[in-house]
This record gives sequence, C-alpha cells and structure tokens, in this order.
Amino acid sequence: MRILILTQDENVYLPASFAVICREFRNDVSCIVSAPPMSTHGGAIKGFIRHLGLFGPVATLVLGSRVVAAKIASRLCHPGADGPFFSIRTVADAFSVPYHAIAKVKSDAFQAILDKYQPELLVSISCPQIIGRKVRSRFSRGCINVHGAPLPRYRGLMPAFWALRFNEKKTAATVHDLADKLDNGAILKQREVDIAADDTWDSLVRKTKRAGALALAETIREIENGSEQRRPNADEEAIYFSFPTAKDRRAFRAAGRRFF
Repeated sequence: MRILILTQDENVYLPASFAVICREFRNDVSCIVSAPPMSTHGGAIKGFIRHLGLFGPVATLVLGSRVVAAKIASRLCHPGADGPFFSIRTVADAFSVPYHAIAKVKSDAFQAILDKYQPELLVSISCPQIIGRKVRSRFSRGCINVHGAPLPRYRGLMPAFWALRFNEKKTAATVHDLADKLDNGAILKQREVDIAADDTWDSLVRKTKRAGALALAETIREIENGSEQRRPNADEEAIYFSFPTAKDRRAFRAAGRRFF
C-alpha cells in the first residue's frame, strides 16, 4: 500500500513520531510532504506575537532555543535508522523516503506529487492546512489524521494545553478519517494517555505524539488487511477549542500547570 504522509515543518515534537511510522512501514511510505508550520500562518511576526502571548517570555525563549538547536543539529547530524532525529527531513533521509516541501496543499505542486507517486492512503500528522475533497478523492484507501485528544472532545488547536488547563486526569490520541469539518471524521483508533500531576505541556505533547504514532501504526496495519473498524465522532458530544490567549495562559498557570 502506497502511503503519503502530509505534515508541517516542525522539528521538536514530530520527528520521533515519523521515525515510528517510517521504521514500521519503510517499504510503504512513498513520500513525506511538508507544509509551512502553523506558527508562520499570517506571517512570522504575527505568529511570534501570538505564541509570545500564549507561552510568555520565558517559555517562549525555552521553546525557541529548542527549535534553533534542533535546526542546527539537523544540519550537522546525519543519523541512521536508530536516530536521534532533529527534523522530519533527517527521518526521511535515514529511511530513504523522498521528501518534498510545498507552500500549499491547494497547489499544482502538490497535485504533481500525487501524479508522480500515485499514493493510495493519505496520512495527515499535524498538517496545518485544510485538506479538501479534491485532494481526498485522489486516495483510494482513504485519508486519515492523528489528533492528540479523545475525540469528539477537545477538537481544535493545542489539545494538550486545554487538557491540562481543565485538570483532566486522562487524555488520548485519536486516529480518524478526514472530513469536511475539522476533527469530525469517523474514529478508527483511540489510545488513552494518563496525565500525571507533574506533567507539563511539553511532556504531555510528547506523550500524546508517541501514543498517536502507535495508534497510527495499528490503524495502517488494519487498513492494509481490511480489518479497520469505525465508530461515530458525534458532533453532539464535541467540544472545540481555538488557539489559547494570554488570558487562557494565566488560567493555565493558576491551575498549577507549567509549559516546561
């Protein structure tokens, strides 16, 4: 089964997840396609201000330093299949998977990639752009997405933040079909994640990314052998969250939570 993975150019949390999938399905992944990161939407300056309002100056500095360090390491290091990985590109290179960067999913460049590789299954991992029907119709085995929350609850952005903000004891990673609306396709797999009292946003993101990769691997195997099962992602049970504000950050900190 020919698999195309669509993602964003993020080098701190995603590479480990990609390594799991490429290691498990190294003969099936046709290519990895990366779009610009969510933080650049609306421009780099606007994205920086939005993230500064959320994280505050100290946590922004911590995250920024990790991003820069990973960028430098990804240029200097050329890991094998065992890693460590500092970018999605280094994962692709380690497993000899073609890597393409595009500006928009709605572009001739992406359509040309689909023409070239003729993928059967689309796997979306943190893709920051809407994947419309025209694109989805190109995949005979379907289009699936990984979301770091127990859908239908916590649809939307930054689910790890909101789970901590509301003092949840558990969350989950969910694999679901892509649909016209955000995070509302049928659920194929859900893997529960315990939230520890000392979990930070950083640690919980890493836990949900790991759980998401394992759930995704299980789902791909089931799709390959035709044993996948779906259950409703009920709109009436859905809770949707947008990008947190500075006010949300204050409530997050008041709840005793930390980013790092």
